[in-house]
Amino acid sequence: MSDERQGAERPIWNLRELVGDLADEIPQPPPGGTRPEGPAPASAATGAAIRATSAGPPARTAPAERDEPSERDEPLDPAAFGGLPVVPVDPATAPEPAPWRPLEPPTGDPQRPAGAALRKAAGLVLVVLLLLVGTAYGAYRMDPGAADGSTYDGPGPSPDPYSAPVASGGDPLPSTEGSLDTGTPTTTPAPEDPEAAALTELSRLHEQDLPTISLDGRYVAQLASKSVGIVDPEQRAANGSHTFYATDILAEHQQLRTEFGGEARVILLLSTDYGRQQLYEGKPLWLTFAVVPADSKDGIDAWCRAQFPQLDGAELPNRCVPRRLRPPGT
Repeated sequence: MSDERQGAERPIWNLRELVGDLADEIPQPPPGGTRPEGPAPASAATGAAIRATSAGPPARTAPAERDEPSERDEPLDPAAFGGLPVVPVDPATAPEPAPWRPLEPPTGDPQRPAGAALRKAAGLVLVVLLLLVGTAYGAYRMDPGAADGSTYDGPGPSPDPYSAPVASGGDPLPSTEGSLDTGTPTTTPAPEDPEAAALTELSRLHEQDLPTISLDGRYVAQLASKSVGIVDPEQRAANGSHTFYATDILAEHQQLRTEFGGEARVILLLSTDYGRQQLYEGKPLWLTFAVVPADSKDGIDAWCRAQFPQLDGAELPNRCVPRRLRPPGT
């Protein structure tokens, strides 16, 4: 077979040398150089070949010297790659691939300038607010009436609400420091009944004076004898009437205690403390006695006449009369 024959039957490029074992999966053109109508159907091997071709040449190596042309020097048939144009790449003229290097993160914090600006603005706003509050507080200290719209028209500077209050005479008012408002409403006690208070005081005087006298039959001068509600036509009570109540009995006893206390010892007893324990309308009598140095009935009469010289014989027994203090029940 001649060389022309062999060259006509030999394919343009050696597919096995190009793609290796994948050449078995690529359909071959029919013998005789005839090709089917239309583009060749694509297959997995064709896609792999195209990807291998488009991926670029492998690592650059020094080409081996060749004395004669080989099958690689023949042009590629585009029909074998589905009609896509195939451009052969000369390894000698291919550009040097750029070396791979990792991406470097961007330097600097892009958020830092914005955060610093915000902090600076917040600090300025806080300073302005503090200045406004301090100015308002100082104005209130200087003129507290301006806070509620009132004004101070008196002489001198406006009063300081934090200073000690001063009375009209210039003296400071009593301090209320230490008082605590617990929130519990305080109730003012109702005023005590004067009659009850008078009876309480009479009872106190009675308990005080009874142990100081000996009920041994001695004579004393009786200066007053009253029970609550008694009527004495010869005397007037403090209320202007002849009816004596507890307040009137107490007032009379205190007057006699003051009037005769320098010459005799004045005491308060009850009619039930001695002798027959007399009652008047079911109630004991409050009795005012003057303990004098006289030790007889005549001596008490002489003392009474000396104390009430303006009273005659009929009126004197109603104001001063001798009494004998015997033991109770005798």
